Amino acid sequence: MMDNEKIWHLLILKLSGEATGEELRELDALMQRHPEVALRAASVETLWKAKGSVEEEDTEDLFNRHLQRLSDDTAKNTPFYHSPDVGVRSHRPRKLWLLLGATAVAACLVIVFLRGGVLPPPPGSLASGNFVSTKNGSKSKLQLPDGTQVWLNSGSNISYDNDFGGKTRQVQLTGEAFFDVAKDNARPFIIHTATVDVMVLGTAFNVRSYPEEKVTETSLIKGAVEVILKANADKKILLKPNEKLIVSNDSITVRNDSIRANDTQKKPVVMTLTQVHHLNKDSVASEVLWTKNKLVFDGETLGEVALKLERWYGVKVIIQGDELKNMEYTGVFDDDNLTEVLYALQLSGNFKYVIKRNEVIIKP
Repeated sequence: MMDNEKIWHLLILKLSGEATGEELRELDALMQRHPEVALRAASVETLWKAKGSVEEEDTEDLFNRHLQRLSDDTAKNTPFYHSPDVGVRSHRPRKLWLLLGATAVAACLVIVFLRGGVLPPPPGSLASGNFVSTKNGSKSKLQLPDGTQVWLNSGSNISYDNDFGGKTRQVQLTGEAFFDVAKDNARPFIIHTATVDVMVLGTAFNVRSYPEEKVTETSLIKGAVEVILKANADKKILLKPNEKLIVSNDSITVRNDSIRANDTQKKPVVMTLTQVHHLNKDSVASEVLWTKNKLVFDGETLGEVALKLERWYGVKVIIQGDELKNMEYTGVFDDDNLTEVLYALQLSGNFKYVIKRNEVIIKP
């Protein structure tokens, strides 16, 4: 039996409560060997467990929580995760459960693809078979086959090819992600974005590259990374811990001068080397606070704030008045809802707002 078919067969047994300990261990081993199938299988399992309360809890949140449990358990090398809400083991005949399970799993698969929890790769993407996407209003954590941990922010996607882990480890990123890369000196880890490529061996850093934003940011927390500009492959910048490189997404060409060299000649500003920002002495860098579910505005215009609100809460924000768009805001919100955030922003800015379903209108 093909591995893919075997995974679905064993998953049906597990969901029906009829899998033996040996079958559960085999399923776990197969899912680790085939992460492209494991992500979809995890989604089906989440929907199965949540079938009794799917109207009360958002399916996407359940999927994201399951991804985190899956990656945490894999990191701990546990044989399998047994959720306390699975319930008592059934004693129905195995054949009957297999038939019912197959129908239910098929239904769950339809729901997974309709809701967009795991999507097929878009045309022209780096990966042909491994693609994870988060909608606005959701975040995910996943573990790559080499053990690298990835936190994927709202409105983002990451993909990697089926030969990931060969001579190099390459992924394609659109949006924002924090990487804790498993060290492997023999196989460099490369992240491709529309503006830059980031090459590492083992380190922790954040990459922010949304197509609708003006810049791409690479923020290094520990280790070392080399950033290569797509507009000029000869331009390579080595970042040190706590450094951040900001590159204009509108840059077409880059001169062959070093950004660290003193040069009094006027040149187009295409990139800036700066420091990551700590809100206080002992705090985590503000650039990665989103991984701790904290919404941060760090001297950002209301136009930039609006983009973050759209991704964070899954809403559409309309700003009426160009003057409002340029007002700057700084603040950290920990588990606050949309109304609480807007009210706090309103206190420091002279504007009014109206919320209509999934639309926010900000006006003078």
